[in-house]
Amino acid sequence: MCGIAGIIGDYDVSDVDSLIEKNKHRGPDGTKVHKSKSFCFVHSLLKIMDLSDNSIQPMIDKVTGNIIIFNGSIYNYKDLKKKLFFKDSFNSNIDTEVLLKLYQKFGLGFIDHIKGMFSIAIYNKKLNKIYIITDKYGIKPLYYFSNSKKFIFASEIKTLISNKIIKDTLLIDPDEVIKFIAHRQIHGFKNTLLKNIHILEAGHFIEFDLNMGQFKIEKYSTNNKCSLYDKNTSSFETKFDNIISQQSITEHKKIACFLSGGIDSTLLSIILKNQANGKEIHTFSSILNKPNDENKNIPLINKEYNFIEHYVNEDMVNFFDDHIKTIQDMDQPTADASMVVHNVLCREVSKNGFKVLFSGLGGDEIFFGYSMHMYGYLAKTFKEKGLKEFVKIAKYLSEFTSDKNIILRSVKEILSQNKLNIFKRYQLSKSIKHLDYNFDINKSDYYKMLSDDKFENIVLNFNSHWGLSYFLDYEDKNAMSYGVESRVPYLDYDLANFAQNASLDDHFAVGSKSYLRKHSKMPKYVLNNKKKYGFPGNLERYLNINIDKIKEKIYYSFKDVPLININKLINLTNDLKKNQAIFFRTYSYGIWYKNIFK
Repeated sequence: MCGIAGIIGDYDVSDVDSLIEKNKHRGPDGTKVHKSKSFCFVHSLLKIMDLSDNSIQPMIDKVTGNIIIFNGSIYNYKDLKKKLFFKDSFNSNIDTEVLLKLYQKFGLGFIDHIKGMFSIAIYNKKLNKIYIITDKYGIKPLYYFSNSKKFIFASEIKTLISNKIIKDTLLIDPDEVIKFIAHRQIHGFKNTLLKNIHILEAGHFIEFDLNMGQFKIEKYSTNNKCSLYDKNTSSFETKFDNIISQQSITEHKKIACFLSGGIDSTLLSIILKNQANGKEIHTFSSILNKPNDENKNIPLINKEYNFIEHYVNEDMVNFFDDHIKTIQDMDQPTADASMVVHNVLCREVSKNGFKVLFSGLGGDEIFFGYSMHMYGYLAKTFKEKGLKEFVKIAKYLSEFTSDKNIILRSVKEILSQNKLNIFKRYQLSKSIKHLDYNFDINKSDYYKMLSDDKFENIVLNFNSHWGLSYFLDYEDKNAMSYGVESRVPYLDYDLANFAQNASLDDHFAVGSKSYLRKHSKMPKYVLNNKKKYGFPGNLERYLNINIDKIKEKIYYSFKDVPLININKLINLTNDLKKNQAIFFRTYSYGIWYKNIFK
């Protein structure tokens, strides 16, 4: 796990120096630069697989002259060395060198052979082209800027805007800001909150032709050749056990794991201990003053499995300052308190000397754990099997959720996409009355038509612009701000393929995330929780404690922030319980704006 950046086109010393300075926090183990006439690559290193200096990048293939910079981890690189390059000699024990050899052998087809998370830039000397590639889910985000003279890319927005040309031409995209404030949306496909900075979409690559001075972006398709087990014969438990075993390979002797007390993180921590080959497993948890049902499970799990436990109590979070720090680390506004608590937990992970952290992120997306997934499944059932079967399954699933409106909400999802968007536009119009911006709500299409299948369309919307991209972005930025690599095994390709090929009836056999629920290692008391909780953060209390400081910050600092009407925003605090979410997202946007345009 590292940080990468580069400039294609004209550049000078100050351009390179700014990239180095703003990239180095991602790689505390050293920064190196490769410069050529038409481009430069910058790499900041966090040593995980090889603790020697042989892992330093940019790395050059001595045979082809190809050059690579790489951010991420390839979990099957040792298997690939044995299988494909057993006659070759290697200078290091890291995945980067294997990637160079794979590219030499297969070209862009090397993607079919790797399992992991990555953003990669490769210079092909023979073709005089640069390829920039992200993994299937965008676990390792990559941003870029382009004009007629330069193409600049980096792992983080703060690195890009350290460049004077980018800084001087920055513009917010007010329509994207509206989507964030109203619906929590960030990263609508390639868009960010800044008009001239884009994110490379998951599963895409950029091909930059240095001879022509032009680039194109394409989606790649994978013919995955790296599956550990046959998808038709291996059980979920076998797959998950072996995925965790593969991902827990590291030269470090201890591993950290988030533990919320919910289904995803509980199962992950248990299997991690079983598969991590004797490494110490430490759990890191946020504890509320008034624990919810998931929170109450944490001490029980730690005791039963003899985990080495670490806690961040609610009172340990200095929310006013930690919130500002989180936005500075993320280069994004925060949608709720959980992202701030996540940042504080990452800080604790680093303080305790960890370099590798496991997170349950992705379990809800891959195994359909959100309420919307259940509504979509029931809507699909109604459409395909009729009212009687719909009511029967809805009543059964109601035993596994605290949602009392499951039938009504599922019926709503039967509506056409246009009618659903009308409803969301009405919600949006109510959410932005306090803003000074004449937004055409007809431009808002929260429900994108990405598939004719009701359920699949919900899944694709979740993974593209409702949440996953944003979640992965803060998972990466918060962890890397403290020099920690965060791994998300639920987004493993094998596991995703298994989930995609399983029947929906099996996925919802005993409620949402049935495969996880039915795992033989899952503690029964964890399954007793019907309500789903997010990452624990008590936003209501944090706002109440800090509201005077927050209002002062708004009054004295937000006068030049576009869209914000200071008086209307402060007036929302008159009924903070009702307006809490909208107020906080608007305030977060203001803090973000002042950070970006300082």
